[in-house]
Parts: sequence; structure tokens; C-alpha cells
Amino acid sequence: MAKTPGSGKKQRSISAFFTPRATVKAELPLPVEKSPTQETLATKRKLSQFQHGSNGDGEEPPSPKKAKPAKLASFRNADKTAQPKTSKSKLTPLEKQFIELKRANADKILAIQVGYKFKFFGNDAVVALQLLNIMLIRGNLELDERTHDRFAYCSIPDNRLHIHLQRLLNHGMKVGVVKQTVTAAIKSAESKSGLFERQITGVYTKATYMGDEMLTGDPSINRSGQVDESGEANSYIMAIHEGDAKNTAIVAVQPVTGDIIYDVFSDNSSKDELETRLAYLVPSEVLIINNGSSMSHETQKIVKLRNPSASVQFRVQKKQLEVQADLQKFFSSVESNEKVSHLSDHYQLNYHAAVCGCINELISYLSEFQLSNVFTIPSNISSFTDSRKYMLLPANTLRALDIFEVEDNPSSRKGTLIWLLDHTKTKSGSRLLHKWISRPLVNKDEIEERLTAVQTLRDGRFVHMLDVLKSTIQKLGKDGIDLDRLLIKVHYSAEYKNDKIARKDVYLMLKGFSDVLDVFQKFGEKGLSEFKAANTSSYLQDLLEKMAELAKEPHVEQLLGLINSSAAMDTSNLNDQKTKFFNLGDDRFGSIQQEQDNIEAVETQLGEELNSIRLFLNRPQLQYISNLKDTHLIEVRNGKNVDALPSDWLKISGTKSVSRFRPPEVSRLHKELNYHQDKLLKVCDECFNKFLKEIDSHYEHLHHIVSNVSVFDCLLSLASVGAEDQTYVKPRLVDEQVVDIKEGNHPILYALAQNSTYVPNNVDLSHDKNRVMIITGPNMGGKSSYVKQVALSVIMTQIGAFIPCESATLGVFDSVFIRMGASDNILRGKSTFMVEMAESASIINSFTSKSLVVLDEIGRGTGTSDGIALAYSILRYMIESDQKPLTLFITHYPSLHVLESEFENVKNYHMSFLETNRGTDQDWPEVVFLYKLAQGVVSNSYGLNLAKLAGIPVDVIRNAHAQSDFTR
Repeated sequence: MAKTPGSGKKQRSISAFFTPRATVKAELPLPVEKSPTQETLATKRKLSQFQHGSNGDGEEPPSPKKAKPAKLASFRNADKTAQPKTSKSKLTPLEKQFIELKRANADKILAIQVGYKFKFFGNDAVVALQLLNIMLIRGNLELDERTHDRFAYCSIPDNRLHIHLQRLLNHGMKVGVVKQTVTAAIKSAESKSGLFERQITGVYTKATYMGDEMLTGDPSINRSGQVDESGEANSYIMAIHEGDAKNTAIVAVQPVTGDIIYDVFSDNSSKDELETRLAYLVPSEVLIINNGSSMSHETQKIVKLRNPSASVQFRVQKKQLEVQADLQKFFSSVESNEKVSHLSDHYQLNYHAAVCGCINELISYLSEFQLSNVFTIPSNISSFTDSRKYMLLPANTLRALDIFEVEDNPSSRKGTLIWLLDHTKTKSGSRLLHKWISRPLVNKDEIEERLTAVQTLRDGRFVHMLDVLKSTIQKLGKDGIDLDRLLIKVHYSAEYKNDKIARKDVYLMLKGFSDVLDVFQKFGEKGLSEFKAANTSSYLQDLLEKMAELAKEPHVEQLLGLINSSAAMDTSNLNDQKTKFFNLGDDRFGSIQQEQDNIEAVETQLGEELNSIRLFLNRPQLQYISNLKDTHLIEVRNGKNVDALPSDWLKISGTKSVSRFRPPEVSRLHKELNYHQDKLLKVCDECFNKFLKEIDSHYEHLHHIVSNVSVFDCLLSLASVGAEDQTYVKPRLVDEQVVDIKEGNHPILYALAQNSTYVPNNVDLSHDKNRVMIITGPNMGGKSSYVKQVALSVIMTQIGAFIPCESATLGVFDSVFIRMGASDNILRGKSTFMVEMAESASIINSFTSKSLVVLDEIGRGTGTSDGIALAYSILRYMIESDQKPLTLFITHYPSLHVLESEFENVKNYHMSFLETNRGTDQDWPEVVFLYKLAQGVVSNSYGLNLAKLAGIPVDVIRNAHAQSDFTR
């Protein structure tokens, strides 16, 4: 560099430095114009047009609340009253790009990256205004509108995208994220002209979002594992294939875990079987595949009944040959083709044609979200029903027993069976326990094995290895490490090269696997032998041996050894984390090392150039300074020092006292440095993706580890239920259909009672003696609680849990049917009585000799004479049926007691009470409930006492009492 100032004309004032230079372009050059297809959109788009799943055929979810409707109204009214003239302004290149993107993605809200912001344009901006409550800059709303110079828009900082994105998704929106695919430095260095390249890098709905957009931006919100857990985080996407009038197939996929469930079943006109599956899986998005029949609309009604917020879309049923061709094409296109190309034949050979049709539609649907490769893991697929393995619990049973939610407060788990049993430490363990609860075992030996394992853990006969394993699992849960979810994120990211998983999460996942396996590597065969000598649970022994076998594989430690742990855990600078994530001694990271060498070489040249500038300015201590995001600046005090500088020094910024420049050679090296830094990030991403592929190649091995950890977590959870309470006992299983419980308690109410006293009751049901119990008694006397206690005890036993009682002997049941309570069902167009009869018919047509049946107040939805007749006939049918199920029958019709004298295995019972003397101010007795089951029948329901408790005036009750005496 020359040591004397150049001979060019000197700039005389600071303002001269702000004169626009020909070499600095403020506007983006126009791209080659494409002829957009003609499309006319409605002048005012409603929010529902952007809601995921809305279409002309389906019912739309309720519109979300608008953040500030007054602001929106004034904006629109201002447009309407002003009536500006049509603008002659040309569209900017960015606006042309937006129109092109929007025409191709009219069903989505588009968040478009523009520098360090994301912008919403046109009608998308109106939606952002309403739902995000952010400022809107007025302009054109429709794609073909030209009443303003520019499109209306809203903008958000790029580091807040994740937060705003979740808010849009929670309102049912489908959102596309459009990002710049080339950085400014690379674009400049490679002499690319024109507009920044932009493309959709992610499409999201409530069920498909996994915190992807948290991986960039502000480290304060980029914390590992902070994914929205509000409901739909674990929800399923379900495809329903409607065949003929009876046959239906479903496939449900849970993107966040990779879990896939299928089923083929026959259904009735009320679609009770479909409703049961919807109750278990609670899908947030549903695809109905149909051939144009009216059945699809009935199916949609059932979906909306079970989950009103679910989005529903319709698909046209394809021919079998089309499905085969589509599946073959998909599995042939997957990158790891040599491993999955056979899966098309696998699905078609092993699954019903309707199931394949569902899988094909789900693959097509999920491809937009870059999640369709979930179907390349066939080991994650399981059947919903298997009569040989699991107990049947219909939707009515789940609802009546508060298995997963309480009807009065569905948002809270307190007071449910899962609240009582779920003490798991890991997310994967909690999900598995949910399955155990929804599908109790029906094989006596398997139930015994699980109960024995739970007893072993309750007794605390731990060897040291088991203590360490328990602590390791607790730490996984405490640290929020969800191995299952992280593993499936690796699977998605490896195939689609997207940002579903952060580097820190990859490290934490491998570290979690390593910690678990280290327990078995540390204790080895000696630890297994110690456990076997101290315990009798073969189930636990097999589980630990499987884990020990998995620990012999070196994959996890080898993969973990490639990571620089300190860099992986440091999220203060995500670019630094990218460049330092790997230990570079391995040859596979040569491209990273090459770019780092290039950067080091440029930095050396910048240092040499700085020395020259020091000599030129005669400032030996001069250093480059940085101002905001501008680096490698030379700061010079204003005045004669600035006047003496060469004219080709580019001024970047300044204050009243100083100006900051880049000399020409520094500018060139600065651009070159930025180029290599961006290239470094790019090759780091490429190496990271290869690393994810290597992890994904061991998916099966790692998934087996998660599965075993989850089972152990579930067993620990069941063992902790009532662990401090001596009233919980292990049930004894027998081959006969028996329920013999001494001093049993309602499991949920007993847990809720805490310091209160709960009245225990005996249960004595068997084919030989009390096969049918007719239960009468006062209102609020405890009849419903008693029968629920029996049903819950049976279900808990077959889940593998202890139950609160003195002793229990039970047979194994294949189903629990409950008809309890009644109300109008407007969505189905059915009255209270119709609902009651339909549910009763479903039970009558489904029970077996191994069923437990609970019927509560049959016939109350119609007139007394018809009600008594129906109750009598249905009860008699249950008694005389060849299947002979154990039955609990609650009624307020005392005339049914005559069946006891006719059938020896029918017995009358009632919930006991005390009748006190009549008071001086009333004509009817007071009743004290004892909540104790007693033999015999009660003819009075004591409804007048309940009316008094409810606050009915005494005069009204007195008149009712007189009328009751008259009609009796």
C-alpha cells in the first residue's frame, strides 16, 4: 500500500461522505419477470380461509378472537372512504417475488425473511395484525389490487419468529416460512446480481411444528427443549378410509414421536368404533378418504364431536393400482433408497389395501411438512386393537370412569386415572404409560409378570445397579431430555436437511443414551447376577439383560466422541457453536478445516494490512474497531486528519468527533472474510447433516434403548402409586371370572380424599353367586361411585398396578362396558333417550363371557312405564344371555327386585342410610348417607332430600311430598 496520500480530490466536509456513490446500490435489481397466472381473490379474505383444514366441504374450526378489531375496522374504513386513485407505481422486485410465492401457496400465511426481519404482506398482514397484535403499514391487500403504491405489511424481528409462529399455529393457521437461501456475503463474492433467492423452508401446522424455528436467533429464547407442550404437541394426524357401509380403516401418525397406529374394523350406524379410536388418539388433523358417499359427512360430525378444534380435509379415494404406484415412487425417491426401497412391497403384502390407502394419503400430506419419511421406520407401526392382547375400553367407558379427563374440567388431569398412575420421570415413559392405561393386558401370565415386577420395585430390593439406573432416568426427566422426540427429529433432519433439531439437542440426546448405557457397561454381568440373586421378577431380569446387550454396541460412544461438548452446550453464539461443534481430528471434517484455514489466511492478510495503515497514519497502536455489525473499521478523528485521507477510503459510519472508514484493500479482504465465514457455516451444516445421517443409520438400535428405558420408567411409576400407603395390595389373579375385594376403595376418590375418611366397601361378583347385582338406594348415596370403584379396580389390575383394599382376587376380563349418564347430543341429532338406547344396544351386541358390564339407570330418558319395561327386558336379557357377563345394574325402579327370586345368581343390594325423625317444620324424614353396600332393596330414592340440598323452596318440596304420597 502507498505510504503517501493519493493525488485525488480531497473531500472538504463530513457531509460529503454521505453523497451517494455509484458503486453502492440502494435498490435491488429487477429479476427476470415471469408471467403470473391470472387469479382473482376475494376483496376481503376471512381468517377462516387461512385456517388449516378449512375447505368448501368441511366444517371450519371456530374463528379465533381478534386482537384489536377496532384498529382493523378503522384501517379498512379509511381505505373505503378515501377511495384513492389507482396507483401507477411499479411493483418492487420483492413484491413480485411475494406475488409469485403467494400464488403458489394461497392456503398458507407466508412469513417472508427480509434482512433481519420477517414480513407478512397483503391479506397475510391483516391476519398478523389480528392475531399477533402488531403494527400494520397500510397498502394493497389483494394480489391484483393497485389502490396503493405498495402492499400492506407487518414485520417481526427474525429472533422472535418462533414465538409469533406458535401464536399463529395455536389459532389453527397453516404457516409457510420463506427464507433467503443465499447470504449477502456469498451473493456479493460470487458476483450474483438480482434479487435474493427465497424459498419456503418450512410449512407448519399445530400438529407438525416441533420447535424448528427456535434454532436460530436470540439465544435467550433458543433454549433446548422449549417446545410448546400445549395439547397438540403430542397430537396425531389421522387418515380415515371409508369402505362399504361397515368397514373402516384408520392410520394415525404422531409426527413428534414417529408413532404410527393402524386399524381395520366394522362399525355400526352410530360409528361407535370410530368414536372409540378418536377418543383414544384425539387427532388434531383428520383426512377423510371417501368415494363421494354421504358417510363422510357423518364421519366428520363424529370427528367434530370428539375434538371440535380438529381440522378436517377430504381426499378422493384412489384405485389400488394408483396407491401401489404412489408408494413405489415414494420409497424409491428416499435418499437411503437401498434400505427402504422394499417397503412398498412390505406395506402392500402385510397390510389391508385400505390401510395402504391411508398411508399413501398421509405420505402425500406430510411431504409438504418434510415429515413423510416417518413411514420409512416400519418398526414404529402397531395395531390399535388386538383382541388377544388388550382389553377393550370403549369411548363411553373412558368418559364415565374419567380415565384421561374429567368431563367437568377436561383441561386438568387431576381426578383422572392417568393422574393417579402417572409418576413417570421421562416424556417417553409418560407416553408409554398412556398406552398401558388405554390398553390393559388380557393375558394372565403377562399381567402376573408386570405385577411381580411392580412388587419387586415397591419392596425396594434394589441392587446398586438398579439404584444407579433409577437415578439416571430421573436425571433424564429432570433435564427435560426426551430421547424419543429427539431421535425422530434426527430422522427427519437427516433426510430433508432441515433444522428440526439443534446441535445442543443432538449432543444432549447422545449424552443421555451414553449415560443409560454406561450403567450396564459399568456393572456388566456382575450387576445382572446380583439382581437375579436378590429378586424373582423374570420380567425385570429380561429387561435388564436386553439393556446390557444393547450397551455392548459402541455406536453411541463413537458418535459422542466426535462432538466438542463445551461448544455444543454454548448457545450464546450459534455461529460459533456451528463452527466448533465437531472435534476436527477426524478426516470426515476436512472441509471445515479447509474453510477455517482460508479464514485464518484472510485474517493474517488483514493483520498485515493493519500494519501498513499504522505506518501510513503514523499511529503504531491503531486497531480495527467494530460498530454494531460493521467490523474492520479504521477510526479517524474529524478535521484535518480526515481531509488528508485518500478519496477511495470508504466511509462506513461516524459521529460528531470521529469517522470510520475501510480502505480499499481492507474492504476487499473484509468481503473475502465474510464469504469464507459464510462458506464455513455452509460446510458446517453439510457436515452436521452427514453426522445426522450416521446417527439415523443406528435408529433401530437407539430406539430399542428408548423403549426399554420407557418400560422401566413405567414400572417405577406404577410401583410408586400408594407406595407410602399400606392399604394398596397386589391383586391375586385366578382363571375364573371373579371380583372379590375386601374393604376396597374407589382409587381416584381415595387419593383425592387425603385427610378425609373414605368409606370402603366389599365386592363379591362371580358366576356362581352374585353374577348380577341390582343396586338401588337414595340419590347421592354412592351407587355410581361403587360401580366405578369395581370397574377401576379391574382395569388397574390388568394395567399392572396395585389397588387400595385389604385383599383382592380377580379374574381376567377382556372388556369393560359402561352405560352411565345421559344428555342430548345435538351434533348427532339424537335425544337423551336415543343416546341411552344406542349405547345400550352397542353393549348388548358386544359383550362376551369375559366382560364386566355396568348399566346405570336404564330407561330414565322416557316415560315411567316404558322405562320400567325396557329396564326389565334389558336386565333380563343380560341374565339369560349365554355369554353371562358379570353385571352391575343401578336402578330407581324397585319393581326389578323380583328378578332375585327368579334367578339364584341375581342379588339385590342398596347403598345403606339412616332415616332420622321428621322435623317439626317438615313432613318428610331426614336421611344420613352411610355409603356402605348392604343386601336388600330400597323403594324410596329420597329425591325430596336432594331437592332441599339443591335449594328448592320448602313450600315446593312440601307440595311434592304430598303429591308423592297421593300417587304412591
